[in-house]
Amino acid sequence: MVALNNHRKRINADLAIAVNRENLITGQLLRRENSSKVKVGPQQGKYFSSPEWFTDNEPLSQLYALDNKVYQLSFSPLKIGQEVIGWIGYGYEINSLLAQNFADSTGLSIEFLLKTGKNEWSTLAAGHPNMEGMDSNYEERLAVELLDDHEQDSYIHTHTVIEESDNREIMAVIYGSRSNLLEALRQNLWKLIVLEGATIFASLLAAYLLAGDISRPVKKLVQQARYIAKGNYDTSVNVNEKNELGQLADEFNQMQQAVLVREQKISHQLYYNTLTNLPNRNSLIEKLEGLFSVPDQNFTLMHLDIRRTKTVNDTLGYETGDLMIKDVGQRLSNLNDDSLTFHLGADEFAILLMTSDMETIQQWQQRLEATMDAPLCGEGTLLHLQLHIGFARAPEDGADAQKLLQKADTALSHGKREMKAFQSYLPEMDADANQRLGLVNDLKVALEAGDQLVLFYQPKMQFSNGQIAHLEALIRWQHPEQGMVPPDAFISIAEQTGQIDALTLWVINEAARQYLEWQKQGLNLSIAVNISAENLKNPHFAEEMNNIWQNYQLPIDALSLEITESAVVADPASAIQMLCELKNQGIKLSIDDYGTGYSSLAQLKQMPVSELKIDRSFVDKVESDPDDQIIVRSTIRMAHDMGLSVVAEGIEDQQTLNWLEQNGCDLAQGYFISRPLPANELKEWLQKEEQRKMDSHA
Repeated sequence: MVALNNHRKRINADLAIAVNRENLITGQLLRRENSSKVKVGPQQGKYFSSPEWFTDNEPLSQLYALDNKVYQLSFSPLKIGQEVIGWIGYGYEINSLLAQNFADSTGLSIEFLLKTGKNEWSTLAAGHPNMEGMDSNYEERLAVELLDDHEQDSYIHTHTVIEESDNREIMAVIYGSRSNLLEALRQNLWKLIVLEGATIFASLLAAYLLAGDISRPVKKLVQQARYIAKGNYDTSVNVNEKNELGQLADEFNQMQQAVLVREQKISHQLYYNTLTNLPNRNSLIEKLEGLFSVPDQNFTLMHLDIRRTKTVNDTLGYETGDLMIKDVGQRLSNLNDDSLTFHLGADEFAILLMTSDMETIQQWQQRLEATMDAPLCGEGTLLHLQLHIGFARAPEDGADAQKLLQKADTALSHGKREMKAFQSYLPEMDADANQRLGLVNDLKVALEAGDQLVLFYQPKMQFSNGQIAHLEALIRWQHPEQGMVPPDAFISIAEQTGQIDALTLWVINEAARQYLEWQKQGLNLSIAVNISAENLKNPHFAEEMNNIWQNYQLPIDALSLEITESAVVADPASAIQMLCELKNQGIKLSIDDYGTGYSSLAQLKQMPVSELKIDRSFVDKVESDPDDQIIVRSTIRMAHDMGLSVVAEGIEDQQTLNWLEQNGCDLAQGYFISRPLPANELKEWLQKEEQRKMDSHA
């Protein structure tokens, strides 16, 4: 009760009441009339009469009648955590003291009316300023009349409902004499004018000072923003205010530093490779332009490319490929100054030499090869690093940055095609490059027309009986302007431009047609056709081969397919899978150029082939070179042990032919037997060869 009374006294309330969660009034205090003392209310210990007030568990305000008095009572819930354990309410009696205080403060009359029935009101309390010549009964009647909207021109009035609860409604009616109000207004008019003028002046002055406080830091921010917009980040804006503008200035300075860091990062990425952190192509072009701006400056640009990067990525993963590129970049930068070693992207690098002397350039070739000698250990695999290098010299090979870079790239491309590790730029390479570019466009036309392409056939002789029963089909391109184009000049173009599938299908279809034509002429000749590694990547290749056999109704041994060993080594898993599909269709398969692709015996064992062709590089000097003899002899023995037949290609003389026959080779192919011939000439050659054999036996 003491606590309840203390809170009551703080807000000078007339009534204090406490209700527990069972709606029992546990405390009720009433202020005695005209006294600061309190007494216990008559309802203490009883149940609260309106428990429905507390259903929403939210603060509420209601009219509360007690001992013929009306209180405006406000309740708030008492909570422990989220649980309501009771209610505390404080109220003020609506009485004459309240009304009189309002009247004395405002100079207006006020009356609190309680609605007792329809349009019936009783006075709870009233307060009036000193109004001579007006008794209190008239004043109370006047309030009711004003509430009923009876016209009273001599009074200004208003009314409002201040509480409405449980069918109880309390209305406050405020009114005053119009003449008194106008007189008071007239007497205080000048005071009001002066007060209003002073207020306006003070407001304008405060606004001016406030605007200055705001505009000064804002101007600083605007000035700094313009400074930054010009690319200057070396100063910051200083605003000492502790308010939002000061916070904005701090954020602005942090943003400026973030922009500076980002600009520096972007600038670095623009001129440096992110993988090796070496200067990139943009840096190289700027460096070259600076060198070309100096008269009589001689220098060399070397364009380098790492060999077999794609194979490493495909077999060991891109992480190992990146490791290899980073290691090469580190070795090159250790060999040459960082500012003169550039990473152009992917597996391509460039080195600037401040000389054009050929002897010095060749010494650099040896240094580059030496620095790549040590293998790189990655993912448990020793990687032997090898480079293709093309170079161009300034100013004789190129007079500006772009041309010199183009010439070095041309030398690199030519060296890769010719399998040369070190290649200088030569002027005739431009004509070759232009010719290749023209062939790219013309090849599509040739494939669509069909009449520009032709097959030549090179015989394979059987050692067992000297007969010709097998041929190899070799494509030639009869270009309308450039004449006969050899396959080496356009096969790679077809592979690079995605036309190799169409080219291979043309060759196989033409070989099938020619096979059937020779069959009609009484010639039984099996034809071998070369296919590309790119063909094995085509998931529909085996199906396309089956369709050709079905369309031409070919015997299963009419055609065979030759695939180079290096093509299988590049992606052995997928290549062997495709070869198995072809083998399951009954198609005979042969490994071409065996010995040059570095395939393992384990891979060879998995290949579903029936024939090996020993590369010409081992056959050319086999009769006189002991090392080649060992390789060829062991290859023939191994192939026979695996149930494979052996073809030796590139035979140029009788001695080589004799040696191969003595060592058990099955088939021979080469210019000594016959060069590749068109179909019409081949028939004549076969007839002459048959006649020659008959004459030799006569």
